[in-house]
Amino acid sequence: MAEELVFGEVSTGAQNDLRRATDIARSMVTEYGMSDRLGLVTYERARQPMFLPGGFTHSKTYSEEKAGQIDEEIARVVEEAYQRVRGILSAHRNVLDELAHLVSREEMVQGDVLRKMLGKTSAQ
Repeated sequence: MAEELVFGEVSTGAQNDLRRATDIARSMVTEYGMSDRLGLVTYERARQPMFLPGGFTHSKTYSEEKAGQIDEEIARVVEEAYQRVRGILSAHRNVLDELAHLVSREEMVQGDVLRKMLGKTSAQ
């Protein structure tokens, strides 16, 4: 989101972030029961014993219709998070820019410095 906000486009570098966000959303929906639409039910991925070859597959324990609902919920969770982040970064664009400049100069920002920068936004 930060790349899109600042540069108007997303680079291929965001691919890992998107994968991780999708994996987290999938776990929220399928493992932790964190979906109002699907309820407090677990649709865990089949776990494979470590000693079996990679070609060994398990069958799903839910229908294709449920798989579609799961996919829709994962997309909804990711989209809602994206929109929330867009709002936060847009509202605090000055801090985003300041932090980017600081990181380009220092390569690393300590937690207390970041907290101080973020504290500016809560006082405004």
